[in-house]
Amino acid sequence: MESVLNYSDTNSSKAEIDVINQKLSGLKIGIIGLGGTGSYILDFVAKTLVGEIHLFDGDKFLQHNAFRAPSAPSLEELNESTAKVEYYSRIYSKMHRHIVSHELYINKTNLGLLNDLDFVFVCIDRSEAKKEIFEKLESLKISFIDTGIGVERVDESLIGMVRTTTSTQEKRNHIWEGRVSFEDADDADYSTNIQIAELNALNAVFAVMKWKKLYGFLNDLENEHDSSYSINVNHIENNDSST
Repeated sequence: MESVLNYSDTNSSKAEIDVINQKLSGLKIGIIGLGGTGSYILDFVAKTLVGEIHLFDGDKFLQHNAFRAPSAPSLEELNESTAKVEYYSRIYSKMHRHIVSHELYINKTNLGLLNDLDFVFVCIDRSEAKKEIFEKLESLKISFIDTGIGVERVDESLIGMVRTTTSTQEKRNHIWEGRVSFEDADDADYSTNIQIAELNALNAVFAVMKWKKLYGFLNDLENEHDSSYSINVNHIENNDSST
């Protein structure tokens, strides 16, 4: 069988974890939103044996994106104003064979594109779209993780939090009971739109680690379906256990 990777994963073979890697093999993964967090999630997921990685974003990759995303584009590349899905597909297809680009925003007219996926990372802040996406994924019995960052300026420094909220067949009600804000971005708490690369990357790390726990790649004793990391007190709070 042809590998989904363009070259051998000698890192895993060296560590003798090939059998564990197979737990993610063949999964069809969706990443909705390729801003800072979504692009780092792609970076991590592209290094696994998932069968397909579907990218959903209707935006262009512009200069401000370069400062909160993986890689280091040249000024010439930025001036091309390439679609985000195309820009990232071009990079990560060098490693993973099955990256599928969808240059569009997910909304009620194209929710059917999610039908055949096994797991979805939601990395957007548009409230109405989130509601429609969540409802669709729940109806399809697809597990998903919603990510969120909130940063604000206080006394010439930044404070904030990084949120990872998981929805599975075992537990979904917390999504609708306050864990995820469905307010418009201009009005919601922690919505100043300050984004920093390391926090986007951290948000992605928490999301991908939780995803790997759900599939048994990483051990999980907490089974939390929501967690938040607070920057200034360096504290992680787990909530909404499914056990």
